[in-house]
Amino acid sequence: MPKIGYISKEFRKGTLTIIHQANEIIEDLQSQGFDLTLRQLYYQFVSRNYIINVEKSYIQLGNIINQARLAGYIDWNAIVDRTRELESLSHWESPSEIIDVCTKQYRRDKWKLQKYRPEVWIEKDALVGVISGICESLDVPYFSCRGYVSQSEM
Repeated sequence: MPKIGYISKEFRKGTLTIIHQANEIIEDLQSQGFDLTLRQLYYQFVSRNYIINVEKSYIQLGNIINQARLAGYIDWNAIVDRTRELESLSHWESPSEIIDVCTKQYRRDKWKLQKYRPEVWIEKDALVGVISGICESLDVPYFSCRGYVSQSEM
């Protein structure tokens, strides 16, 4: 979805600078094939020394990004949410259509004959978009601990 404005809003010069920086970061990472969560965008701001790494900065950046999206300054598809997803059942027009879908999902286990089977566990959800492509291409499962691992998952 392109930049669509649903509200009219005038931003201060400093806020416009942040919006411009956000769009540069988004375009840079999208050109590399990555999508961004708000937290990943925040960490990009921190690593580039645009803001300091404190909760207040994260909240302020989130508010600016939210308002900028509503005002049409940031592409609606530029920020993704990997923790909230609409659940629904799949539907097909015919039995042959579901068979076509299944054939596209067929894979052989690349690790079946190996002594060890790797897994990638990462601390933060923000990194899933960074590792998912390579893990999927190598048939390696990956898991985001979201800060800590639950006993159930361990």
